[in-house]
Amino acid sequence: MRRISGALSAIIGTIVSIITLPLRVIQRLLTPGRGRTRSRRRAV
Repeated sequence: MRRISGALSAIIGTIVSIITLPLRVIQRLLTPGRGRTRSRRRAV
């Protein structure tokens, strides 16, 4: 069970990172001023 949960968490982490990377780039292009404040809030 632990191995399965670990694998799932790793897969989900990679998928989330792949999806969030382009989204951050798009947000920066659309809103260069607001993007900085949003990125800081999400980081925390």
